[in-house]
Amino acid sequence: MTESRWYHTSPPAKLNLFLELLARRDDGFHELDTVMIAIDWRDELRLRRTSQPGVRLSVDWIPDRAAVANELQVKEEDELLFIPTDDKNLVVRALNRLSEALCLDGGWEVQLNKNIPSGAGMGGASSDAASALQLGWEAASETHSKMPATSKRELLLPLAAEIGSDVPFFFGGPSFGGDPRANEGIQCARATGRGEKLEFFRLANPLHAVVIYPAASVSTAEVYSRCSVPDSPHSSDDLVLALQGMPAETTFSLHNTLEAPARGLSSRIDPALECLSKAGLTHCHMTGSGSACFALADSSQQAALAAETLRSTFPGGALIRPVMSCVVPSEIHIA
Repeated sequence: MTESRWYHTSPPAKLNLFLELLARRDDGFHELDTVMIAIDWRDELRLRRTSQPGVRLSVDWIPDRAAVANELQVKEEDELLFIPTDDKNLVVRALNRLSEALCLDGGWEVQLNKNIPSGAGMGGASSDAASALQLGWEAASETHSKMPATSKRELLLPLAAEIGSDVPFFFGGPSFGGDPRANEGIQCARATGRGEKLEFFRLANPLHAVVIYPAASVSTAEVYSRCSVPDSPHSSDDLVLALQGMPAETTFSLHNTLEAPARGLSSRIDPALECLSKAGLTHCHMTGSGSACFALADSSQQAALAAETLRSTFPGGALIRPVMSCVVPSEIHIA
């Protein structure tokens, strides 16, 4: 086979504005009620098909490893900056599964430039995997003569759910695989089940926030092992209404039931939440299973000023970024 052209995109991170546990499932997962937004803190992913079997993945940091290590105040070889390039990386796993599903010959050459920290609860690995599936489908469509009759959506969404609970979110709304204009303005989703059952909706207004990753990764498995299902779970109903600009029965609030067990695992989470609150921001919470924390801002200007202040006042190393909500999936470009 001939090598395909390069396909590239910018996988976004996500924030959990709300996360509640509803029940423990027989398969070891939990029933969730969570509300997620995609944010413009992005990785960069490029791939092409090659005649050599397997996935050859190279990883670097943006702008470079030394600069990120300096922000985090760690050595360049610190485990916080380690990104696997074998099948422990969801990009590799996704492309291997795609090759199996499409019965592809040859393999993949992939370049992943990281911005989104791992072990942060920001969904970076899941977003990279979703983008790899989308880019892989497009590259295969160019060079593979026996693409299946099934639609892009019908093939990729089950693969995404198999790879990880957050992966389907990064495909965006119900028109994924169809007319991209139907997803315009869709920036938020409520997820139930183990996170794979998605209801997308449009935000009434863009959301602005400041995110702190406090130089500490947290194991998702350890956080969940320390959590318990509350007797009276919170509901995201009022938050979903408020985000859409509709009147709610009560004043909406953000919530993350995983915050308490994560704080018990990392001493870096409490200072992040305290600094965000002191910066004059609102709704300070952890995202996902941590360790990244965020707070909402009234505008992009307020978020930028708060982030600048926090970089000089936060105790210890951290990645601190002003962000805003964005749409998913991200655009695909061909070199």
